[in-house]
Amino acid sequence: MHQLNFCEYNRSNHDYDTIFRPAGSGDYLFLQFKSPMKVYTEDRIVITKENACILYTPGMPQHYQAVQKFRNSYLHFSSDENPARCFPMPENTVFYPENAMQIDSLISRLQQEYFSGLPHREEAVHALMTLLFLSISRRLTQETAQKEEAGLLYPLFQSLRLEMLTECEKDWDLERLCRRVNLEKSQFYMYYRSFFSSTPKNDLLHARLEKAKNLLSNEALQVKEVAQLCGFGSQAHFTRYFKSCCGCAPGAYARQPRM
Repeated sequence: MHQLNFCEYNRSNHDYDTIFRPAGSGDYLFLQFKSPMKVYTEDRIVITKENACILYTPGMPQHYQAVQKFRNSYLHFSSDENPARCFPMPENTVFYPENAMQIDSLISRLQQEYFSGLPHREEAVHALMTLLFLSISRRLTQETAQKEEAGLLYPLFQSLRLEMLTECEKDWDLERLCRRVNLEKSQFYMYYRSFFSSTPKNDLLHARLEKAKNLLSNEALQVKEVAQLCGFGSQAHFTRYFKSCCGCAPGAYARQPRM
């Protein structure tokens, strides 16, 4: 059973304020930092970003200081079992769950329930705290699984991208790319953007443009031939794209004197 001893939602202290409890607070403390904090541990100082969280276990020193503005939400509570063991999540270390808005909402609801004085308040608080820890644990588990999947997929994407850019004249339609890594279109786009901060279309067009510029500079080729050799569907499409990127038509670019 989780018993809430005290809680605050969006609590503000004086700027640069410090909390230092060498022997802890005697109970569990869950914090969501709403402003950057310096968190002191045994061997280092962590400067957090907004919405960083930490779960202090009983007896663990609690030492943190606002970088400037001091604002946080927190729960002091007792429990029959360590919630970090029941719902796997870090303890006594800063972490960043991506469901920050959900955590914020649940702490707000906990504060309302804690001060409500309504019948079955303890049961409602226990249920909300269980939901809080469960949601954090699930999200962290999902994030870990996604990172592991990304680690396995990155070499495949890297190899595929290199092949696409090296052989940019080929027809690299999206279906073909997705089949090569066995992913749906939405998943493929998500990972490609995550890995390369771009899209396949943008990378492919850039590679084709660079190849076209090289051919126009060094080969006695017609514009139509260059367009075909670089994988453009038509000379008109090639000319429009080349002019928008380079400021002149392909033929004019080819006639420019070279150093």
